[in-house]
Parts: sequence; C-alpha cells; structure tokens
Amino acid sequence: MDEKEVREKITEVSKTIFSYCMSKTPTREEAEDLSQDILCELLRSAGNIRDDKAFYGFMWGVAGNVYKQWYRKKLKSSTCELTSDIPIEDNFAEDDSGDMYLLRRELALLSEKYRKATIMYYIDGRSCSEIASVLTVSEGIVKYLLFKSRKILKEGMNMERNLGELSYNPKTLIPMYSGHGPNQFWDFMQSKIRQNIVSACYNDALTVQQISLETGIPLPYLDDEIKELEDKQIILRDGKRYKANVIVITSECADEIERADTKYHEKIADKIEAFIREKSLEYKNIGFIGSNFSENTLRWQLAAILFMAICEVDYNEFKVPKTAWGEPAYLWCIEKLNEKFMFNYSSMESRSGDRLYFFDYWKDGKGKGDHHDFYGNEHYKSVFCNICRGEKVAYNEYDLEAIAQMIKNGYVIKENETYRATVPVYTSEQYKAIVDMVSEFVSTELKSIIIELDKTATGILSEHTPKHLQDQVEGVASMDKFLNAVCIPAAILMERQVLTTAWHPFEMPTTYVVLN
Repeated sequence: MDEKEVREKITEVSKTIFSYCMSKTPTREEAEDLSQDILCELLRSAGNIRDDKAFYGFMWGVAGNVYKQWYRKKLKSSTCELTSDIPIEDNFAEDDSGDMYLLRRELALLSEKYRKATIMYYIDGRSCSEIASVLTVSEGIVKYLLFKSRKILKEGMNMERNLGELSYNPKTLIPMYSGHGPNQFWDFMQSKIRQNIVSACYNDALTVQQISLETGIPLPYLDDEIKELEDKQIILRDGKRYKANVIVITSECADEIERADTKYHEKIADKIEAFIREKSLEYKNIGFIGSNFSENTLRWQLAAILFMAICEVDYNEFKVPKTAWGEPAYLWCIEKLNEKFMFNYSSMESRSGDRLYFFDYWKDGKGKGDHHDFYGNEHYKSVFCNICRGEKVAYNEYDLEAIAQMIKNGYVIKENETYRATVPVYTSEQYKAIVDMVSEFVSTELKSIIIELDKTATGILSEHTPKHLQDQVEGVASMDKFLNAVCIPAAILMERQVLTTAWHPFEMPTTYVVLN
C-alpha cells in the first residue's frame, strides 16, 4: 500500500480506533491520547503493510501493542487498596481516576457471592451480621468473603485484562430445532447475551470471569443468563468452567459443506423433476378434495410431501436426545441463515385428531401460508378442520371472527354462503397412498445420494466441532441436510420453471390437511 492509501484507510478507521481506546481507558482524554499514539504508529509503520487485505489485521496488532505499552506505564503508579473509606456510590460512579476505573472493572468481574458481600459492606455500609442475614450464611463466611474479595480485587487491579473479540464484534446465532415438541429452544435463544455466552465457551471451557472478558459484559448481567443456560443444558459446568453443549455450525463450516455437496444438487433436482412429471396424474387420480387445483399448486403439494420424506432419511439409527424441556429433539445453532434457505416445515393436530401440515415458503417475501397462523391456536385449528370436512356448522361470532382472519390470510374462501378451504384435504387412506408412493421413490432413487450427503456433512462438521460434542455430530449433520437435500434442489426446480411462485390466488401451494 502506498502512503496515500494508508492515510485514507487510517481516516476511515479512526472512529473504530477511538471506540477501542474508550473501552480500554478510564477517561475520554486518555482515550484520545491513546488513539493518537496508535494512529501515529500506523503511519510510521506503513511500509510494513503488504496489501489492502492485510491492513485490518495489521491495524489491530499495532493497536494491541501500543495499548500494552500504555498499560505498563500505568502500572508504575500506586495501587488502589480496598479499604473502608471507599467512596459512597454516587461519588464512586463519578470518579474518573485510573485506579477507580480498575476497581470498578474488577468489581464487575467478581463472582456473585463475593460481589454482593463486597458492595453491601464497603458501599452500602452494612455490618457483617446484616450481610449474613441477607445472604443466609454465617458471619464467619461473610468475613471470609470480604477477605477473599480484597485479595482477588488487588490481584486483578495489577493485571492486564484484554477484552475478547465478542466484546466489539458480537455474534448472532440462529437456533435450530428438529423434534416432536414445541420449539421452545427458539424463543429461549433469542437473547443476544445467551448467544454470545455460547459462542464464547464453544471451543474452550471458560470461567465466568473469562466469559465476561470475552463478551465484554459485566458479570452482574451474566449471572442469571449463565444459570438459565446451565439449567436448560445449553452449557455445562466443568468444575469452575463452562462449555457449550450444543453444536454451532459456523459460516465457514456451512460453506465448506455446501461446496462439497454441489455435485449432488443437480442429481437430486433431476430425479425430483422426473418423479413429479411421472406421478402427477397418479397423484390427482387419488381423488382427494383439491385434486382439481391448478397444475403448479399440485406440483408444489406433491413436492412438499416429497421434501418432508427426504428429511426423514437416516442412514444410522440415532437415539434422539431429550432436551431440558422434556421432548426428544436435536438442538443446534448456525452462525448465518444461508440465503438459499427458503422453507420451514411443521405439523400440528386439532382436538379431533385431524392434522395440519405446513411447508412454509418465505423467500423474497413471496410466501403463502405460514404455520404461525395456526400454531398454538386450538380454536383456529378446530374451525378450519370443520371447514375442511365440509360440515355445516352454526358458527358463532367468535368463529366468524376466526374465519374472517383465515379468509384474509388465504386459507378459506366464501362461495354461495358457504366456506371452502383453499388447501388439499386428504383422508387418512388417501394420504397413506401418497406417502407410500413418495417413500418408495425416495428409497429407490434418492436414499443413496442422501446418505452420501450425510456422510460428507458429518466428516466436515466433525473437523469443526470440539471434542466434547463429537457424539452429537452425526445426528446434527443428518438433521442439517435440509439446505443441500431440499432447498438448493428446489431452487434449481424453480429456475427450470418446474415449480413457480406465481401462486393461484385461491389455492394454498404447500399447506394441506389430513382428516382423522
């Protein structure tokens, strides 16, 4: 890089460098001085930068070295002792001296029982007997906690502590679920703090203090989250350390699997296309309600049943683990949702034993039908299944309100003062005939390819997975084949116009009902 390019880059990253310095120093003035030192060193060392791609790695290396020199100089100053004359809370929060900054930092890293005792004694001014009552321990234990806290704080204040990458570059994990119960894992893992705790202790077992430094989140905000994650078995305690208990498929791992599986995508698409064209008439002749729907809708309906059958192919008999919520299911996380993901499938049962199946399509905002329209709503399911049965029911005002919403969402239309479902409706016998037809095709034409997909994914995922999670690799790799065995082949079929998103306005393409 020439000097002009370096200066342009330095101007571009100056705010980032200043933010880094603000996180490392107790005052704005010191942050400004430190950032100037870093930028000057970058300019001085410009000749060592090979090319544009190497700039950011070089920049953070320089920033780290300059900060270490700054920190060593600060250590030459006197150390702040934890004595009984610590400022009261108001003054404590406003004190900008370096020692008070270090003390606040170390207090934030104290584990819960030590931190509570220390704050109650030195800041709140409570006696040992009062603290003992609050913590439900003896006064002797309180004195031990205070003694130990002083020792830990003093050692910590003389120690250099560097925040981890997650403190300035937090990750977003997408929770994945494959099982037979409600997906409570999805809701539980929506917390960014929980996602980054799992990321922090994925490859290495960490103490709570190390998790705090890695994520940049003070321990008072982590305590409850760590307890919840441990309670739900998403992380496990190993002595004083914690390690993740769910596999995280990184972006690099997912890309590697997709590249390795490219040779299979066209093969699967070719076979599915041949099946749809060959079996369309046989499928229609089963005579289910909706067999007169448009060609595109019927192709999607047959494909949806076929896609679900593909996902159920396993070359090994896996013992599905039981989650902390009580149901058998696989739980894992992915770092990014591949843009080629376009489906989600789900089924649910009404009170009368009828089943609703959804193969949600969501790509490019062109989705039609979503299982969340009915999920957890028993009333909607019952009313909808009554309409699917063609039963003449005297609907009350509450029912009519639900039907109005279904009409708005496209599941029901009104004809001649009666209501009709816009989805195929199968009897149990009709659905079994279709599933048998699909299963035979998958077994004879696709199973060997899917087994190869699973084996390829297993080998690659194993290389990216920590040793203590290796027993989950085969099962998760099998569950995670959805992208390469379904979504990408489906995208190929859409490119060929075998399937299109030019949906019929009064037909649902991938939602159907099986009557009990």
